[in-house]
Amino acid sequence: MKIKTNISQIRFKYKKESFDISNANSDPFKQFIKWFNEALKFKVFEPTAMTLSTCKNTKVSSRIVLLKGIEKKSFVFYTNLNSRKSSDIKNNSNVAAVFWWPQIGKQVRIEGNVKKVNKKDADIYFSTRSRKSQIGSWASDQSNILKNRKTLLSKFAIIEKRFENKEIKRPNYWSGYLINPILIEFWQGRDNRLHDRIVYKKNNQKKWKKYRLNP
Repeated sequence: MKIKTNISQIRFKYKKESFDISNANSDPFKQFIKWFNEALKFKVFEPTAMTLSTCKNTKVSSRIVLLKGIEKKSFVFYTNLNSRKSSDIKNNSNVAAVFWWPQIGKQVRIEGNVKKVNKKDADIYFSTRSRKSQIGSWASDQSNILKNRKTLLSKFAIIEKRFENKEIKRPNYWSGYLINPILIEFWQGRDNRLHDRIVYKKNNQKKWKKYRLNP
């Protein structure tokens, strides 16, 4: 089966602006926030969704996670520490992540390494989750084999009863990660596949250097 796509068909009414070294912000995080706000403005579905890729013993695995903030010049996400992704990260802290916002024809690609958020920050974020999501964190033995959905719902009901009229504390196996980027690429789709690609890369002095790539 052949698949033909044209990026201009999915940009809707978004008006492209020139994107070059000269008008790209010197700070990649400020540039990210600018594009992220555009994604919000044009109502991109799940704008915080990013594909996170991990690697363990040369085997690469990818999945979608949600960005929960930008802190300490890092991208933050949360997960079960017993999950496949966490197992991979424990073995190899290098990761890659990609945001794709089709309504504005832009993507952001990130390469870097990760470390866990501190316990206090994990507790604070966990407290903001809905009560049922908190219970779900206790009920799910993430990435392990599950007999059927009925088993999961039964466990959820048991835990819900256990915490009835009680504050739900964060499980010690549930926390977050900070992605500390060493490379961030901003990609803007253009006509005739002549896309704009601006890369920020940290040099030996930990300062960002910008350059343009061929599409």
